[in-house]
Amino acid sequence: MEQTTSLRAAVAAALFSATCAWAAESAPEKMASVEYLVGTWNCAHTVGSFSGTYKTAYAKVLGGAWLRQTYEFPPKQFGANEPPVNAEFLIGYDERRQAWVRFGAISTGQYFAIRMTETPNGGWSYKYVSFFNRQQPETPDSDATFTRKSDSEYIVDGPSYPDNGVRVTEHHVCRKG
Repeated sequence: MEQTTSLRAAVAAALFSATCAWAAESAPEKMASVEYLVGTWNCAHTVGSFSGTYKTAYAKVLGGAWLRQTYEFPPKQFGANEPPVNAEFLIGYDERRQAWVRFGAISTGQYFAIRMTETPNGGWSYKYVSFFNRQQPETPDSDATFTRKSDSEYIVDGPSYPDNGVRVTEHHVCRKG
């Protein structure tokens, strides 16, 4: 009887392990699912009463394990005497955690770490990770959403934040160009 129970447990464990391995997608498979992003995109954005345009580009880097996104905001976009604003982000898939991540830095000195959850439309829900703000705990709500409209168009809504005493939400529309 004890041998039968042990055999059943071993078979169940093997089946469970095989099922999990089959269900889990590999990082290369996940990276292939975002291949449509590779190239240059023309974007328009609004933040409260402010609006403008910028370019962003995606390229596979580091052996195809990461997607590098660069931003180029033209000079005078944010003020008469301000230089252009540039940014670089890396997007990757953490196979061990079965989750997307995004890390970035902007020429203004800002930097971000973002956890990304897949959405049914082929996009992501972004959750900004706070390194230093222990007084304001993270909420379970999404901070921003990336919605894939097609292989040549996507939108990003969020994040929201106070700007000169008014709460604003970023809205971006990007088209492959």
